[in-house]
Amino acid sequence: MMTRQFWANLALCVILGSLAILAVTRISSALTPKGLLVSEPKPSAEAAPLLHQVLLEKYRVGENQDHVIAAEFQIRNDSGHDVKNFAVVCDFYDNSGEFKDRKWWTLDETIPAGQTATLSSTMRRFVNSQARALNCQLTDFQLVKQPFYALNRATEGGHAGSSDSGHTSAEPASH
Repeated sequence: MMTRQFWANLALCVILGSLAILAVTRISSALTPKGLLVSEPKPSAEAAPLLHQVLLEKYRVGENQDHVIAAEFQIRNDSGHDVKNFAVVCDFYDNSGEFKDRKWWTLDETIPAGQTATLSSTMRRFVNSQARALNCQLTDFQLVKQPFYALNRATEGGHAGSSDSGHTSAEPASH
């Protein structure tokens, strides 16, 4: 005898089975040679037009025995804008050229227009022990913009005719 509970259980099994099949078919397309759901980095809309003018010229990445990675990135800014907050991705490969690991660096420094700077980072990270070669690329950055508000700090004695001594005020920045 087929009751309502039987039909409800059958419908639930069909729905769960369909979801499982859908997940398995989708996961195979999400598995890339560099891992599950790993896609190539894309620059922001702000950085994309200037990416060919802001260049990662040299890089050096080394690891000590305590898994502290010291990285140096030399970045040249040939654009007409000051740039900051750089995103650099490094892919690590074994001796046969097979991908082993990927690490990201965010460098929160500013490079003025027309200048070159060496940005350093030291942090504790784990890189695959089979990695022997690497390839790094600059993937994103931000343009330095004038702040919307500028803070004006009053001196201890205050301004002549001002009773508001020692306080900070915010005023719109002049453009």
